[in-house]
Amino acid sequence: MDALSAAAFGVVLAATAGLRAFLPVFSASLFAWMTDLPLPDNLAWLERAQTVLIFGVATLLEILGDKIPIVDHALDGIQVLTKPVLAALAATPFIYQLAPEQSVAIGILLGAPLALGVHSAKATARLGSTATTAGVGNPLLSIAEDVAAVAAIVVGFLAPLLALLLMAVTIFFIVRLALRVRRRRRAAGSARS
Repeated sequence: MDALSAAAFGVVLAATAGLRAFLPVFSASLFAWMTDLPLPDNLAWLERAQTVLIFGVATLLEILGDKIPIVDHALDGIQVLTKPVLAALAATPFIYQLAPEQSVAIGILLGAPLALGVHSAKATARLGSTATTAGVGNPLLSIAEDVAAVAAIVVGFLAPLLALLLMAVTIFFIVRLALRVRRRRRAAGSARS
């Protein structure tokens, strides 16, 4: 993977952290473990088998927990803090291929806001689903998020620049959906007043 493709893949991983916090870090760790991806010294632990296992288990627990309506809201609340950090962690090894000296700073400045933006839009859509379906639609929405996250990572690995373009389009539609849900909630609140 050339440096530009690696950086694009890092950005895709960061945005994907907005949907699933641990999946992108698990993917980055798995990629580092399976390949000869050069890592900064402070991230050499990412390529250890134990790290891959820990992030794999965390990914599985997050995916399963997100299917339970009460747990999904608790995860969304906690992950407001963790997703930006995990996004930066997932992106940094790949951005390192393009800009070694600034990789951590770029990972934090780019990855964290991307993940937080995607997470905010997703959480807003999830609240709308809870309000309109009494939580019954949340597991289906969660499965759609799983599929989108895995697809983004697979496409990001195979065609990073295409994945970056698709990610931008997806983020646009997620934000649009979140704004629509917000407008409906405000309109419903105004109608009750």
